[in-house]
Amino acid sequence: EMCRLLTLKAAYMMDTVGNKAARQEIAMIKVAAPNMALQVIDDAMQAHGGGAMSQAFKLSFMWARMRALRFADGPDEVHRQQIARLEMRRQVDWPPRAAQAAE
Repeated sequence: EMCRLLTLKAAYMMDTVGNKAARQEIAMIKVAAPNMALQVIDDAMQAHGGGAMSQAFKLSFMWARMRALRFADGPDEVHRQQIARLEMRRQVDWPPRAAQAAE
């Protein structure tokens, strides 16, 4: 539900205020959705026990595929850093404009 609502919010923002204004929400989706999918698959594997690792279930294939997709658009650390940077800019004058002018 969290990922769905975040995706809807980002899509709405992209349509109304543009992609640049929705950067933070887009970065949040790129972190939250793959992690949530991986958690759901991991829980399903846990429920199926040892059978989840066999070829009878596609769970091990799904887990490996989802794990690889987490790096498709950059690692989570890059997106988290972008989220933090955008939030800092939104909350305070970061980086300080006076320091940039002195350079």
